[in-house]
Amino acid sequence: MSKRIAVLVLLTALVAACGGGKPVAAPASPSAAPSPPAAPSASPISGLTVDEEIGAVIMVGFSGPLTPAVLADWTRHQYGGLLVVNLNHNGSSALELSPLIQQLRAVVRHRLVAATDQEGGGVCIDVTAVPCKPMPVGRSDTTTMASALKSIGFDLDLGPVSDVCSGSSSVMWGRCYGTAPAAVAPAVGAVVDGIHAAHMLSAAKHFPGHGDTSVSSETSLPRIDEPLATIRSRDLPPFAAAVAHATDFVLLGHLFYPAIDPHRSADLSPATVKLLREELGFKGAILSDDMEMGAITSSTPAPEAAVEFLVAGGDMVMIAHDLSVADATYDAIKAAVESGRLPRARLDEAVAALTDLPS
Repeated sequence: MSKRIAVLVLLTALVAACGGGKPVAAPASPSAAPSPPAAPSASPISGLTVDEEIGAVIMVGFSGPLTPAVLADWTRHQYGGLLVVNLNHNGSSALELSPLIQQLRAVVRHRLVAATDQEGGGVCIDVTAVPCKPMPVGRSDTTTMASALKSIGFDLDLGPVSDVCSGSSSVMWGRCYGTAPAAVAPAVGAVVDGIHAAHMLSAAKHFPGHGDTSVSSETSLPRIDEPLATIRSRDLPPFAAAVAHATDFVLLGHLFYPAIDPHRSADLSPATVKLLREELGFKGAILSDDMEMGAITSSTPAPEAAVEFLVAGGDMVMIAHDLSVADATYDAIKAAVESGRLPRARLDEAVAALTDLPS
């Protein structure tokens, strides 16, 4: 036996004798003490926790009047957008809708953007005391309609439609301002100005253009097979006019433009965002169309599409009708942030785009 081993044996025997044969526990290291759970970290950009940021980038609609269950859900998820449309039957008068908007605002710890469709013509909110002017509408008529929305508590009028219709067969016929970009662009600019004159936010739609198809994105994904040169000369000028008139949002359509991205629909494509940001110079917030439309759900569940939209560079995703789908979308976005698929910096960027909107 080596001298070193003999010494170790002797020391072990002495320790056992002093302890009455019982093992002596080593003193606990300070580092072994359990750590308290970390508090949710607020973003240095928005000041919101990650959970609050996730809620902030979702615009939600729900069916029927406001109930305690809906209010509790909203309190938990902190949704940043409210969508009121006729199909949801949330109310038919200011006396019903104003308290609904106010109560939801009261439980949200950040800004809540309340939105509806008020285009004029066949697309108007069905609420007493809100006038619906015929299409096309100029600045004055637009301001009249938007001012009535503002008095109820809305912030965002989802217009103007900035699509150039190919003719009477277009699915947007009756909602667009014409068949030539030279006529549509100034009409779009006037409507943006009219909405702003009512101290409301505007959203030019449906980028990069929904006018050259007879297919409705409500049911399936329209495909527009035009070269990029045609898209630039025909479809983009009205959106450029909206940007020049400082539109607050641009709403991306559920549209497949192979010339822009041969693999993904326009609303889920970074190439579309690049076109809008770099070529048109848009600095505002990018909004999706309703992710519950057939153009999306026929191939991709709405929560997954919402994640893809945000990863591609979108800022606020719309779930127009079903609160349970909105909740699932929240969960999908949270999982994407936690896994790193949706970087926190991209989420911060989306929230910042919404925070920078005029009040």
